[in-house]
Amino acid sequence: MHQVAVLLLLLFGLFGSFFCNGGNLIGTSTASRIRTASQQQNASSHFVLVHGAGHGAWCWYKVIDQLQKRGHRVSAVDLTSAGINGVDPRSVTSLEQYSGPLLQLLRSVLRGHKIILVGHSLGGDSLTYVMEKYPHRIAAAIFVAANMFPRGSNGTFVYNQVITNNKVVQNSKVYFYSNGSKTPVAAAFKLDLVQDVLYHLSPSKDVVLAKLLLKPRPLFKHHSAELSQEKYGSIPRYFVKTTLDKLISPKLQDLMIEYNPPKQVFHVHSDHSPFFSKPAILLEYLLKVAKLHQTN
Repeated sequence: MHQVAVLLLLLFGLFGSFFCNGGNLIGTSTASRIRTASQQQNASSHFVLVHGAGHGAWCWYKVIDQLQKRGHRVSAVDLTSAGINGVDPRSVTSLEQYSGPLLQLLRSVLRGHKIILVGHSLGGDSLTYVMEKYPHRIAAAIFVAANMFPRGSNGTFVYNQVITNNKVVQNSKVYFYSNGSKTPVAAAFKLDLVQDVLYHLSPSKDVVLAKLLLKPRPLFKHHSAELSQEKYGSIPRYFVKTTLDKLISPKLQDLMIEYNPPKQVFHVHSDHSPFFSKPAILLEYLLKVAKLHQTN
């Protein structure tokens, strides 16, 4: 109960001002929560921000603040079991279930409007999934050091290199089991390693915040459905390469770029978490993409 109280207090402190200034809560069902930081009717673009493994909408607070100040509409999503979503990660068994709140948000987009989709790390899997399902509602997708795997045999190869055979990824996690199973169903970052692996260039106060709010993430089978040129392939993709990343090395990011080339690659000299360590540069890239793909 103490941890829950701390979580709620911190989240209220970070996002309370957004709600008090016209923001609202979208889709507050038991299984999903979507926080909209800004609801300006005349905003020039609508950004949807998707967190990575263990994180939540909270990790985008610097980016949300700056986008909102520039008149953009911003929705930050807590995927199923993440952030303030109360679902047990051990009960989440598929990418579709995990991505439920993002699917809910995409379904709510008004006809004729499109969003700028931004995903970090594991969030790239959810981006890929919804891009195939709702291409007509997405103006562009930005992968921030995010999973951007091709499909088919190449996808399996790249996934194994980036995730399965990545010793940094595997050694940074602790695993959780369910019903006596010997196969782990959830994983969390080891808190004594996160500063070095995820945030080595980030402000210490952000590291403290992250250690308080990081949660276990569900483990489910790698999604390997085919992607169509007509749907997924019709959406302009951009990749933000984090050149000092210790979790997903620049070499591994280059592998994803090589096998699934985006429209453009941006470079930021940051750790794995540029929303903490280099928010101004990340913001610059988001605004650059938004200018190319006006959504209103």
